[in-house]
Parts: sequence; C-alpha cells; structure tokens
Amino acid sequence: MLLDQTVFTVGPDSNIVLDEFIYDPFTDTGKVTAQVTKGVFRFVTGKVAGKKPADMKIKIPAGTIGIRGTFGAGSVGADGDTLVGLLGPGADNNGDERVGGLDIETGKDTQSLDEPGTGVIVKSDGDVSEPFTLTPEQTAALNAGGSDNPSGGSGNKPSDAGGGAADDGGDESASASAGQETALAAESSADAGDLGDASSDLGEDTNTASQAAAATGSINDGIASWDNVRTVESGQSHFSGSGSWNLTTCNSGSCANGTSGTMSFNMNIDFGARTVGGLGSSISGTDTDANAFGGNPLNASTTLDVLSFSALSGAATFTDVEGTCTAVISILNSGGNAATHASASLTYSDGTNVASGSLIANKVPGLIPQ
Repeated sequence: MLLDQTVFTVGPDSNIVLDEFIYDPFTDTGKVTAQVTKGVFRFVTGKVAGKKPADMKIKIPAGTIGIRGTFGAGSVGADGDTLVGLLGPGADNNGDERVGGLDIETGKDTQSLDEPGTGVIVKSDGDVSEPFTLTPEQTAALNAGGSDNPSGGSGNKPSDAGGGAADDGGDESASASAGQETALAAESSADAGDLGDASSDLGEDTNTASQAAAATGSINDGIASWDNVRTVESGQSHFSGSGSWNLTTCNSGSCANGTSGTMSFNMNIDFGARTVGGLGSSISGTDTDANAFGGNPLNASTTLDVLSFSALSGAATFTDVEGTCTAVISILNSGGNAATHASASLTYSDGTNVASGSLIANKVPGLIPQ
C-alpha cells in the first residue's frame, strides 16, 4: 500500500518496478507510474488517480495501462503477451470514483475496458484484441498462481464464458479482489477500532509483508496466507461486522441522495475442520435512492457456502458470486497473530445500477448463533 492508498499485489515469480511515486497528502495530487515486466499483478487505485486519473499509469511490455479509478489485474507471459482484466466497476474505490475503467495503449493499437469481468490480450508486437468476457481460466491467471500463457486455457480467442466462483480457490470469478479490501481497510479500521490506523500499520510494505508471510509461514500483519490460518489448529469462531453500503450508480447515472445504506457480514471459521463459511454465513447490503428501483430499498445479499482451506495456498482471500452480487472476503492478521479479523466487500451490479461497500469484521468466539 502506498501512502495515497494505491495498492499493488504481486504474484510469485513476478517483477514490478515503481518508477515514480509523488504524493501531496494536502491536495491528494501526485503521480504513480509502475512497470511490470513479468508475472501476475493486481492493483487498486488510490487518491492520486482519484484526483486525476491521467496521473497513474502501469507500463507493460508492449504498452501502457491508463487507469480511471478502479481495480484490475494483468498477467505478463514469458513471450511478452499480456492479459489485462478489469475486475471491478470502480464504484466506492479509494479514489472515490463513480465509474472506472482501463485504457490500453501500445502506440499501434488502443482499447478500453469499461465492464467488470472483461479483458484484452496485448500481444508483444503491440496488437490488442477486442474486449471479451474473461473465462475462468483467464481469471485464474490473474490470481496469485499465474500462468505462462496469459490467455489461460483458451488460447488467444475471446470467449463469452463468464467467470464463476470456485470452491478450490483456483478459478475465482472475474470480480476477484485486487486488494480492494486491504485499501478500504484503511478507511474502515477507525470504526473497527482494533486495527488502529491501517495506513500506518500496513504502511508502504503491505505487499512485501504479505508475500513474505506466504513464503515463510511467518505471521505478518495484513492479509493472511492460508498457511498462516492453518497455524491455528483448533477452535471455532465467526467474524462479524457492519458498515456503510452505497448505491453509486442509479439507472446508469449518478445517484441523487448521497446517503449511506448499511451492510452486515457474518462468517464462520472452524480452525479444526479447516473450513470457512456455512451455517448462517452471509453478507448483505441495503440502500435507497429515488432514481433506482422507484425509491424502494435495494436489498442485496449472498450466502457464503462452506469452503475447505485445508489444501489452499497463497493469500487467504476468496470470492463468492451469486447472481448480481459479488462478495470478496480476506482473512487478516494483526499484532503478530493469525486470523484475528476479516475484511469483506459486497458489490451489486445489474447493468444499470451499482452499489458497493466494504468493512472490517472482528473475530467472535463460537460459531454464528443458530
């Protein structure tokens, strides 16, 4: 996490160079330029891009990615071909952008991504494919495991197959987290109280700590690895929290009332059985705006089914997709202890209306009361 709350998450055997970072916290102005030469990367925009999107760019082997207040990812193959994907609508991100997207430019070709779950292939010679819906294989390539073939299992052919949630952590949906929950933790932790000032606690080396934890099994603060979570060998608990949840796009336009709705989150974790979710685990949000649903409240929710983490690797993050709702959950370490909190985000998108929110949940002894 950078000081303006820009977040980069880097997969194993990847290389990212921060060419330039300038930030004035009094005006939220500056510049962020990063260069990725190999491997998998994910990003969430911060206040610099929120103030002026043109001031943040990511360089890839054959071109640049211009970012309009959103979160996305890329996978650079050994041959220099790059898969670029838009993972979220940009609503309620750290830059406070209403709508986000990606602009890919190579000097030879240009394309824009405006719909979450879509991507392009940027060839090493500068050609850029037409936007297409990411397949589960391509989505998996944008997660920490990566792939030498950025097109995933379908070659370079665009596919209409949408990404879906996976129980094994391998084929996450196209709306999988790009570290958004870590960044939003900085905004939510003051209310949660227990994590303190997340910007200070996580600092600029959040990614380094997360990668070190995954590689060594040590308990570093921030997003846990599944190895971290498995160091707790017994006991049952659940994570519980509430926060703000907002309609940001109403009938494809800005929402009018500007008031905040509410969201709630409850999720079981059974350390002995090595499972999360199930038995009443859910995340929900509600908000009202006269420009959406005729002034009736939007009530969105998804149940969190049981997920076994006995054999999962990498960051302790997973995605649950149910209809128009996408939930992204991360288990967090703090104070040198594993799995003390959880971050949760819920996004609703039906094509014309968008709502989202994020929170930090505390760990409570025992499973969710039935």
